Amino acid sequence: MNLTFKHKLLAAGICLLPVTGFAADASEALNYGWLEADYINFDIDQPNEDSIFSEDFDNGGGFGVSASLPLSEMFFLFGDYSETESDFTFVDNLNIVQPAGTDLQRLNLGAGVRLPMSDRADLVLSGAYTDLDYDHFGVVGSAGNNSFDDLNEDASDGFILDARFRMQLTQALEGSIGARYTEIEDADGLSLVGNVLFELSPNWGINLSLDAGDELMTYGAGVRYSF
Repeated sequence: MNLTFKHKLLAAGICLLPVTGFAADASEALNYGWLEADYINFDIDQPNEDSIFSEDFDNGGGFGVSASLPLSEMFFLFGDYSETESDFTFVDNLNIVQPAGTDLQRLNLGAGVRLPMSDRADLVLSGAYTDLDYDHFGVVGSAGNNSFDDLNEDASDGFILDARFRMQLTQALEGSIGARYTEIEDADGLSLVGNVLFELSPNWGINLSLDAGDELMTYGAGVRYSF
């Protein structure tokens, strides 16, 4: 397996933007229509560290945008795009080397279903196609290749599956927690995912998100517009 291919497999754990965790109107039931812009921060586990809030808390990051579109009361579509990089070279729990300074682009496109548990709580199940590229983005193809002809040509693509419990905690506070499974070619893993949304108005809010794996924690902070 060549080094470039290994780098792409590792990115399954590097650019993890939460795909669900949807904004709710402060005065109504949970809402599945929104647009969001985020800052992303990495905390990569290192040998001999005694706290996630020590010197390696900021190990790189970047920016991302995401959206969700309701199709009906039960179904929705979503997508997100991010550009990030790590600050140093390290080996993750899959023994894949990630070089410092490598630009990573990630695109997720998927669909989900909400299963109401009460007027203010849902079980949310979702799945997405995920595509990863280095330095130059190319959908369903290696870097610089924009072909849509053959999904199998791209060694950096795969899928993610999420299961979350989402709840309107107060009139101005929403939260979610759940699990994510990510698979990209022969690399896979589980992580804990969640978010807290502070609703400043029925349309605007500040969203804080987390994706926590064994070797990597990804934090997000963003502005969300709900519609």
